[in-house]
Amino acid sequence: MEFLGNEMITVDGGNLKIDGHDASKLASTYGTPLYVMSETQTVKNFTRYVESFKEYSEKTGKEFIISFAYKANSNLAVTRLLSKLGCGADIVSAGELYIAKLSDVPSEKIVFNGNCKLKEEIKMGIEAEIRAFNVDSISELVLINETAKEMGKIANVAFRVNPNVDAKTHPKISTGMKKNKFGLDIESGIALETIKMAEKMENVKIVGIHCHIGSQLTYISPFVEEARKIMDFVVLLKNEGIKIRDVNLGGGLGIPYDKNTKIPVQKDLSKAVLDVIYEYEGKIELPNLILEPGRSLVATAGVLLGTVEHVKETPVAKWVMIDAGMNDMMRPAIYESYHEITPCTIRAEKEVVSVAGGLCESSDVFGKDREISKMEVKDTVAILDVGAYGISMANNYNSRGKPAMILTNEKEVSLIRARETLADLISKDIVPNHLL
Repeated sequence: MEFLGNEMITVDGGNLKIDGHDASKLASTYGTPLYVMSETQTVKNFTRYVESFKEYSEKTGKEFIISFAYKANSNLAVTRLLSKLGCGADIVSAGELYIAKLSDVPSEKIVFNGNCKLKEEIKMGIEAEIRAFNVDSISELVLINETAKEMGKIANVAFRVNPNVDAKTHPKISTGMKKNKFGLDIESGIALETIKMAEKMENVKIVGIHCHIGSQLTYISPFVEEARKIMDFVVLLKNEGIKIRDVNLGGGLGIPYDKNTKIPVQKDLSKAVLDVIYEYEGKIELPNLILEPGRSLVATAGVLLGTVEHVKETPVAKWVMIDAGMNDMMRPAIYESYHEITPCTIRAEKEVVSVAGGLCESSDVFGKDREISKMEVKDTVAILDVGAYGISMANNYNSRGKPAMILTNEKEVSLIRARETLADLISKDIVPNHLL
């Protein structure tokens, strides 16, 4: 049995293993629901980005920086692992900046995204001397300049532009079209107008152009269109006398959630994007290149383990109820996203079932009408490709504690997030005296 993209998963004698560790035994040892992150797979995913793009630095002498999108998975062990590999940080909040600094990410590899940066967050970023704030609006630019002036500092700014590129992805994760809330529109001239305003400001330094057109892209053509529009804009800026040091093309490369579908990988992305950038050699000084992958670095490294608690037959379906729910992993509920599901004890007999959690929501379903190896009560079930937007989107709905998380490699297993307790659920609640 092959799990496309999940090289850390093997099946031995019908038992599913993660980095060589029996998944059912992991569930028994640490309890369920349980997130399992493979250090081995994460390292492989990062290394493929480095290997795919290393020619850019070798050929041009410019920097190539990978800044991991912390929104995908900001667990401190995961971010420290990536930092040790040389990875930077794409952050969108004070909390993520705090985690990046705890992870020893160099300031010159931290970029601050988001369309509604708060003054306190901006102050933290300026104090940390981050590589750049990716400016999303004129009012945000003004706030950054004013804050830097109050602090007696100069803030590095790049400009998030909206190139009106259809990412051909789910509407809720498309970010680079005119109708989306992100970025400064290129076509109308707003982007150029904003950058010219920045030229006249005393406390900001223009360093780059940024763009991010969406997430879970399964075609290369949108990346090519994005790169061309961004590089054309950099040429326009040069003609206006504005030099750009960094071009940040964001992230968005998808992963094969459906194991029967092969999609572009890192080397396909690098070939297409670098071919476009090289066309501009001689027209401009080629910039440093930054990417902000999230999903494609960690999604395939994550597995959510649950336990079958009940099996229920209705006139129209057979339901397998597990102890994990949409509070643990929200993607199927909010995006109707597909995740491969398999029991960790794989039997020859298959059956068509729907797999659901125990929350009081009809949307608390991980997969409908799936043909899966037969599952029995107390079996361990694995939901694959949850290393991105899994634990980072987990919540306490129905007053359920967030799950534990472990990190595996071929030698050891480490607990990297403790399971929340009942006391944790109310630890921030305050009862006023008149109710005591």
